[in-house]
Amino acid sequence: MLAAATGLARALTPSPIDPALLARPRLGGWRALADEGGAGRLAPVSRWASDHLDELIALEEAAASSLTGQTLLHGDLYPFNIMLTPDRVLVVDWPHAWVGAPHCDVLTLLSSASLSGMDPQAVAREHPLTRDLPPEAIDAFLAAHAGFLLRLAANAGPGADRHLIAMAAALGKASLRWLRRRLQDVSGT
Repeated sequence: MLAAATGLARALTPSPIDPALLARPRLGGWRALADEGGAGRLAPVSRWASDHLDELIALEEAAASSLTGQTLLHGDLYPFNIMLTPDRVLVVDWPHAWVGAPHCDVLTLLSSASLSGMDPQAVAREHPLTRDLPPEAIDAFLAAHAGFLLRLAANAGPGADRHLIAMAAALGKASLRWLRRRLQDVSGT
């Protein structure tokens, strides 16, 4: 799947589609959550995020420059949008496509793979689309990715599909765990 994501990034740079025709990336949510007074709703989803909301907002705000690029991105590259045949990897369900930095889909895929016990950092350290990125670019992406998903989970009302919300929370927490490990490695705490 990583090879397929890498191949897509290379084949879709520059984007064959005008970015103006596509949606904005589904990233970010910490600032909006704070502005909505949602820190209390966030705590049951992630106490750590609730306790570090200001830091997450700052990381999210730094994400804009590391998201800029010319690659057509899937924007929702999770295992449930990938079909495997005996000889191919097919990426399906493209309604959230956007144009940005080529590493974004790979980071999304790696953070979701951590749900299966894989260490995303070990792969990111060696992957051709992520190994040369400044650490801040990965941190900012992970913060923005987790922010979107955990805001969705924190704001879900009683009528929301509980399976969808559980998946969003799990995927958001996966990005947040990876981000926390990265931040702890830097600070040594």
